[in-house]
Amino acid sequence: MPRAYTEDQLVEQPAIGLFAELGWQVVSAMEEVFRAPSPGLSATLSQPMGEGASLGRETKGEVVLVPRLRAALEKLNPTLPPEVSLTDT
Repeated sequence: MPRAYTEDQLVEQPAIGLFAELGWQVVSAMEEVFRAPSPGLSATLSQPMGEGASLGRETKGEVVLVPRLRAALEKLNPTLPPEVSLTDT
């Protein structure tokens, strides 16, 4: 007998809905393949992932999409020199 309440139903789906309402792009990564993205197989955050698609993570434990974060930081801070990395303090 299926459970009446699940973590997906009570937590994940409401959070996804809230992020979408706030203007965030969301993606279901249930079918993600964990490896570096290949040309033509990378998912966009506004589209569901297809078979063999990757967000560029090596494991599902990587919660930050580093290439996308780096691109956003560079866009927000265009005067920073390229040698500045995400790990510099």
